[in-house]
This record gives sequence, C-alpha cells and structure tokens, in this order.
Amino acid sequence: MTNPFRKHASNLFATRDDVDSAVDYANTLINSLPSDYRAATMTAIMVLINTAAAEFDKVPPAAPAGPSPERLVLVELIRAEIENWASEELEGKMTDWAQSELDIDQNIENWADNNLDDKIQDAIGNMEATVSFR
Repeated sequence: MTNPFRKHASNLFATRDDVDSAVDYANTLINSLPSDYRAATMTAIMVLINTAAAEFDKVPPAAPAGPSPERLVLVELIRAEIENWASEELEGKMTDWAQSELDIDQNIENWADNNLDDKIQDAIGNMEATVSFR
C-alpha cells in the first residue's frame, strides 16, 4: 500500500519526530489563534488525524520476523520423531545385516560348500605326481 498522505506533503513545512509532537505543536498553534477560529481549526486537524488513524488501521501488520514459537516447537518435535524413528530403523537394519553378514564361521562354511570342491578339483587336475619306492 502506498502512503495516501505523501502526495499532500510539502517541503515548505517542517516535520516532528513523532505524531504526539506534531499534535502538541498543532494544539500550541491553535491555542494561539483568536478564540473564534480555534473550533474550526481544531475540527480540521481532528478530521485529518481521524482519517490518518483509519488509513493506518487498514495497513496489515508486518509479518513477524522468523517462525513463530509454536512453529519452532512443532519443527523440533517432528525432527526429534524422525531422528528417533531413523535411529530405531537404522539400528534394526544394521543388526540384521551384521547377523547375516558378519557370521564369519557361517560365511566360511557357505563358501567352502559352494567353492571348495571346485578349487580342490582345479588344483588336483593340474598336478602331476611321481611316486617312487625304495
């Protein structure tokens, strides 16, 4: 939203540090006027202030910087749950793998059952032996 008052601003006049200071300054000037002019001038100033307040209320509040505390808690709960699930799942899979792959005696027996006969036959098939008696 653009500032609806900017087009009415003029460098011919000063500004104040904040709205309260500007209102105090306006009241000082109004009170210095002859009493016949004060009501009309105060009415004009208050119409302007009421309009400015109404326009300001239309501006949506700025989004908070960063995630809300509720979102941070939710993200942490989800992260912890995923970490817990992953560690349990990973631990189970590693245990299963270790039991099946790291049973050295069983692995040697399996290799021997599947390979030893062929290796012995290959070694014997290429041997030449000479037997002599005395």
